[in-house]
Amino acid sequence: MTNTPQTTILIRNARVIDPASRMDQIADVLIEQGVIKAIESGIADSGIDRVIDASGMIVTPGLIDPHVHLRDPGQTHKEDI
Repeated sequence: MTNTPQTTILIRNARVIDPASRMDQIADVLIEQGVIKAIESGIADSGIDRVIDASGMIVTPGLIDPHVHLRDPGQTHKEDI
């Protein structure tokens, strides 16, 4: 095994959901050096460092868990962030 960082990743067969672009489809996601280069079906896997089968999984730009409890100062034992 080498220490060379993986520069090209292909996430195959994922359900891609992006509300900003109204996308909700099964597609492949090509990532090169940490940047998304393509989202489409049938991306060829030649020259890809790592292929991830994401069948049955969801790829989305980001999710935030807003369930937090902020307390008054002095009640640090009740805070959970």
